[in-house]
Amino acid sequence: MATVQTPPPTDPNAPLAQREVDVLIIGAGHNGLTAGCYMAREGLKVLIVEAGDAVGGMTATNATLAAAPEHRFNEGAIQLTGVFRLSQIAQELELPRFGLREVPVEPAHLQLAPDGTSLGIWKDRTRTMRELERFSRKDARAWGEISETLDAIMPPILTYMRSHPTRALSLELVKDLAGTARRPGKLQPLLHFMTASHTEILDELFETELPKGALAAMAAFQRMEADMTAAVALIYLGVVQRVSNAMPVGGTGELPKALARCFESHGGLIRTSARVERIVVEGNRATGVLLDTGERIRASQGVMSACNARHALVDLLPDGALPEPMAVRAADIPITKTQATSLKINVALKGKLSLPRISELRDDDLDPAAALVAWHTLAEQSQAWDDVCRGDWPDPVPVSCCISPTHVDQTMAPEGQDTFWLWSGVIPVHPRIPWEDMRDEIGDRVLKDCAQYYDGIESLEIARDVLGGPDLEARFNAPAGNVYHVDPLPTRFGPLKPALGFGGYKTPVDGLYLSGASTHPTGGVCSLPGKLAAQTLMRDRVSRVGRLKRRVVG
Repeated sequence: MATVQTPPPTDPNAPLAQREVDVLIIGAGHNGLTAGCYMAREGLKVLIVEAGDAVGGMTATNATLAAAPEHRFNEGAIQLTGVFRLSQIAQELELPRFGLREVPVEPAHLQLAPDGTSLGIWKDRTRTMRELERFSRKDARAWGEISETLDAIMPPILTYMRSHPTRALSLELVKDLAGTARRPGKLQPLLHFMTASHTEILDELFETELPKGALAAMAAFQRMEADMTAAVALIYLGVVQRVSNAMPVGGTGELPKALARCFESHGGLIRTSARVERIVVEGNRATGVLLDTGERIRASQGVMSACNARHALVDLLPDGALPEPMAVRAADIPITKTQATSLKINVALKGKLSLPRISELRDDDLDPAAALVAWHTLAEQSQAWDDVCRGDWPDPVPVSCCISPTHVDQTMAPEGQDTFWLWSGVIPVHPRIPWEDMRDEIGDRVLKDCAQYYDGIESLEIARDVLGGPDLEARFNAPAGNVYHVDPLPTRFGPLKPALGFGGYKTPVDGLYLSGASTHPTGGVCSLPGKLAAQTLMRDRVSRVGRLKRRVVG
């Protein structure tokens, strides 16, 4: 991949092609690369500048442990989401031709119990219901009723997610809404789903712990007793019951690599180790960027930020570039209001992990180590959120998901050896006892908890990384270690994401556009923010050219 390093400070003049472009994109994560692909494909001269030394950002896959150089880890995201797979972006950009190979992963989630029983959350809801019937016929019926409601509401939701948040009306959306309206009996629970708390809905619907724990772990984004927290979990369930998630062969980092190859095949240019110091604004128009080396790059058609929106609007824009009310809104974009940040643990192992008790009690050939797994109960997860909101360290720290990726794709470690990937979104962002004082204790505590289920995780360890919010902030330039870029609050979706007045990919600064996980529709490996932001910029460009032509003719 022909990425170009930033010219050293001693070289006063970068090549002209790198100093004057049509569009400059800040950040070579998967959304920045996606936006670049769509614009370069249309003939625009696009340059992507990336502060790190390689593309990928939170979708990078690297050997991060010096003691285990052949073990490669997904540094952030572990899977391509169903939203990405439903978007058709891979097909539109011909990413398989550029090296992307996907392995569908089923079930979407496997919830474990201390006695060795488990519940798989499958794309085929009847399969999930059959598993639930072993524990509770009532819960199996409730699962079916939820699924029927989701069947009715998901088509317009997914169409909206694929659309511009402020210009979503289309024939497809009208048809989807009409189809939903023809099923009024299935919509009766909808108001309750949209307004209730996570704990309220789960306690009301289910009498056994496995479905409660699964739906709590699958979408653990904020304090679970807060109103309007149930809807996000149910929408996530609606997605995974339509299309399975997938893992790229070679790790999540193969997606940005394929996007970079696509981008460069259309003439796009990527510069790594190129940190943006300031977005240049002249006469209320973004005209380029200033790098920390002192080099200035001009962009005649626009600048697009695919990094954290708050960082772009507050830290990279010069003072006074935003009108005062909008500057206040930008500064208040929530990145710590849930009071939580992320815990990420990578472990290199000299042998293969297994979950023998779980495997023995299942009636299928599922390899539990190849699934996204969690085991904490709804009560444990809810208590952990209460602890986090007080600034305390939960005990236990609820695992949102963990997996042995090498059970899906052995290319990520030497033959016969494993990697282990764990993430939790339930540790305090403002802890009373600092992260540096708790890192080793939290790592030991969480992996000891895992050892209840994973045979060999303690005896086979070669080395580990235990990363908290401060580490993720430093590694990914993600304020507060927020992997979503913006707290996933009910008030930060659609045109309100990241804030009112910034929700359509455009900003009050002419020529400055936002993309990335900060923008509609969602975080995770989605790519739709990149595609939709690129379409917005190109549409504005066509309108601007049309206005200029009319002026000339006039």
